[in-house]
Order: sequence, then structure tokens, then C-alpha cells
Amino acid sequence: MTTLRLRCSKSRTIKDFAPIDPNNVRMYVCGPTVYDRAHLGNARPVIVFDVLYRLLRHVYGAENVTYARNFTDVDDRINATALARKEAGAPGTLEDLIAERSEETIAWYHADMDALGTLRPTHEPRATAFIGQMIAMIDDLIAKGHAYEKESHVLFRVRSYSNYGKLSGRSVDDMIAGARVEVAPFKEDPMDFVLWKPSTDDLPGWDSPWGRGRPGWHIECSAMAHELLGDSFDIHGGGNDLIFPHHENEIAQSCCAHPEGRFARYWLHNEMLQVEGKKMSKSLGNFFTVRDLL
Repeated sequence: MTTLRLRCSKSRTIKDFAPIDPNNVRMYVCGPTVYDRAHLGNARPVIVFDVLYRLLRHVYGAENVTYARNFTDVDDRINATALARKEAGAPGTLEDLIAERSEETIAWYHADMDALGTLRPTHEPRATAFIGQMIAMIDDLIAKGHAYEKESHVLFRVRSYSNYGKLSGRSVDDMIAGARVEVAPFKEDPMDFVLWKPSTDDLPGWDSPWGRGRPGWHIECSAMAHELLGDSFDIHGGGNDLIFPHHENEIAQSCCAHPEGRFARYWLHNEMLQVEGKKMSKSLGNFFTVRDLL
């Protein structure tokens, strides 16, 4: 059988790929936040991991490979886009406009990626369909001492996980000094991150043991990956801008919630598409949408 060799971000080495079960090869890749059209930088991980998906199907058989790539449809950027439309006179409630924006953005994304010739994943979970699993996982983390509730927020206790920082190769203290850390009075430690936060009446929210609210970004992927792929699976991928904090936090909460598993065995990251030495991004305005160039 052909052997695939992959560069693992966690070990920083090239490794022979050996799946947990050759008859059930599993891969999870972080997908888009659905608030606007995809640009070329957004398309890059789709194409990179589409190539890997095809290789896995070729080596292990299409029926033996499961590929999950999510849609993040709970996010402040979606809310802000919908609010701008409402302020411009669009009919409907803010919550209706948020749902409408998510639906149309997913449709655009499918059309663009189909036009690029990529295969659709086995599963394309939406975060809003897995809120129950997220709440259950957060509850479990609290029970195990890895999370705490304060001022209607639930936060992950970073120092409770001794392997935190292994993926990004930095200590917690180094991260505090130089990373994107939200300082808030309800945190026990500056590095603790949000698992659940309160939501206002006009924004999407769900009832929970900690009040009406919505999940933090990181818990979404952990809950969806666990539900679809199990405690341990083969490959987790995404852009290298996700290594910290997103993937570091995913590892911590997943391994603490499900210590019997290993979460992802191989971590793979694609480089960013750059324009004149800077990452292509909507915030910098240096992007071209896929639709513009098709």
C-alpha cells in the first residue's frame, strides 16, 4: 500500500501517515465563518485539504474516508453584518437577518468551491446544530475542574491542562506576554478563554445552565469533531493562523473533556496566501473574492 508522508505541525517533523483504523480514516478541517464571500485566501485550505482528501480516498478507498469541515454560523461578524443590513432598512428582525446572511453565505461558498472543482466533505456541520453537544461538553469540563462559571460566562482554566502550548511551542507565560489575550475582570487567569458567554435578547442565544447565551468559538469545533469523528481521529487541519489560539484551545478542552482519547493524531496547517508580504484578509482589504476571478 502507498504510504503518505505528512508534515505534522505539532512534532514539526515529516511523518509516515498511519491511520488509527485503515477502514475508518477520519479528518476534520476548520471551515469558514459565514458572514461574507470567500476570497482566495479562504479558498486555499479548501484546495489543500481537497488534495489530501483525494489522496486518502485513493489509498484507503473512498468508502473508508470521512472528512468533516464545519460552518461557523455563530459569530460577532455575522451579527455585525446583519445589523448593518437592518440599519440600512432591510425588513425582518435582527435574528432573522442573521440566519438569512448565514444561509446566503453558505450558498455562495458552495457555488464557489464547486466551481473550483473541489469535492464536498462527507459532513459539513453547522455550529448552531450542535449547541446541545457544546453545552454538555462545557458542563463536563466544569465537573472535572477544567472550567468555571463567573458573571454569566464559562471559562476554560488553561493552567489545569499541563500540555497547553505543545502545538504552538510556547509556554503559557510566554503567551501571556505576546499573544492575543482578552483581559477581563471575570477571568481567574489572563490566558483562560471563553466557552460560553451571555447573549442579548436581539441576538442568537440558547438556554443553558448558565443562562441564555451562546458558545465561544473554540468549543464549537471540539464538540462537532467529537460528535462526528469520536474521541480520537486521524487528522486535524486548517490555516496556520489557527494554530494559536484556536487549535491550541481545541486540544486543551477536548483532551480534558475526553481524557481517554487523543483528539487528533496529526496536525496539518497550510500557509497563508500573501499580497505584497501581508496575509490576504478582509480586514486589510487586500483580497479578491473567488467569484471575482471565476
